Amino acid sequence: MLLNRFVSAIKNQSKETLRAWSYQCESIFAQRSRRIQQLLSFYQSVYGTQGLKQLWRAYYRRELQPPLRGMIMSAVGLMGLNIKRLGSDGFDWNKERLSLANFDLCHRDIEFINTLTQNQLCDRCQAKKMKYCYCQLGNQRCRKSQSAKSPSTSTSPSTSKETDESIGYCQKSMDLDVRGAPAGSVRIQAQDDHSWEPYFSKNEFSIWRREERSSLYSYKVYARFDDITADDFLHVQTDLDYRRQWDDTALRLELISEDPVPGSNSHLIYWEMQWPRLFANRDYVYCRRYIRDDNKKLIFICNRGAKHNTYPALSGKVRVTDYWSLMVIKPFRGFHEPGLHFVLTYYDDPGVPIPQNIKSWVTQKQMPEFLTKMYVATKNYACSRAIKMKDMFNGFSLINEDYTANAQRGSWLGSLGRRKVNRGSEAER
Repeated sequence: MLLNRFVSAIKNQSKETLRAWSYQCESIFAQRSRRIQQLLSFYQSVYGTQGLKQLWRAYYRRELQPPLRGMIMSAVGLMGLNIKRLGSDGFDWNKERLSLANFDLCHRDIEFINTLTQNQLCDRCQAKKMKYCYCQLGNQRCRKSQSAKSPSTSTSPSTSKETDESIGYCQKSMDLDVRGAPAGSVRIQAQDDHSWEPYFSKNEFSIWRREERSSLYSYKVYARFDDITADDFLHVQTDLDYRRQWDDTALRLELISEDPVPGSNSHLIYWEMQWPRLFANRDYVYCRRYIRDDNKKLIFICNRGAKHNTYPALSGKVRVTDYWSLMVIKPFRGFHEPGLHFVLTYYDDPGVPIPQNIKSWVTQKQMPEFLTKMYVATKNYACSRAIKMKDMFNGFSLINEDYTANAQRGSWLGSLGRRKVNRGSEAER
């Protein structure tokens, strides 16, 4: 008897129950969709499109990829696929990926930053009126370790001193926290055993140079900024879309390819740079890789010239193929707190003979102006992000997640209760 009443009640109220349930699910789904849309708009406004992509990649690698990694690797092994075929752009990242060992070249730069309080000027830096001296530290020579010598080789003390002491032997492994990132194989070819000399000091920039080849120099720049964060500075360095806005000399700046290996942080980029009148523009195809070590509180950026079939050298432009740069960024405290040191070391061979006075003009005028623009762009980026965050927080409608569901649930249960009461009163009559 009770079962029949229960079945009849379900039949009588099934349509109303289903309608109320669907309306309840629809309201909850709409609320969640709106909240997701607000969060996506918020993160895109704060970090930009590139930052949102990096956030999604980090979430994908941490939450979604590990369970599938074993199945994917098994499928690759069974089918005999080659990972080089995964890239449709024809660039072989296995051979062209920049090596992590390149960052070991920054060991002296980090030591220079850490010992700034004890920095003393050498005679040449005093003559050039430099603020700091890199020569004494950068030109130190180290003796080759005994383990690297051949046991059968015997030389006189004078010969041993000449051959076994080198600046290059002072390089040490940085032992970076790369979290499983691929090692890479392409190395920067720098003349480590040539000596640094002071060049000039202007505003907050101190610049030294070192001869790489005949009349071709690499340059090392040091500066500190007290009011920008390392994270914002890294963003300005790596966001190509934003660089097109603040760098008026970048006529073209395009992302050609991205390394598919997670954690590599490697990109292949095309860059056309505007030169003064009477000179052809320079263009570059180069690989970029950056590493952020949370334990050591260091950020490294490495660039090196590369080649790509779809971006050949064009008439009317000078293709720069011999190019490399290294940058180390060290915050005062944390990546999100204001204050940082940075040391930039770069070299490029313009490919055609250029008068020395033009080279000096580019180095002494254009480079400080570019670094100043980069600093101003970082300030503007931080300011615009703060304004967007404020606007987004003010625009957020504070929705009680349980309000809509509880109100609809209460109205539905109340309507059912009222119907039972009405039916009971009608039955009594």
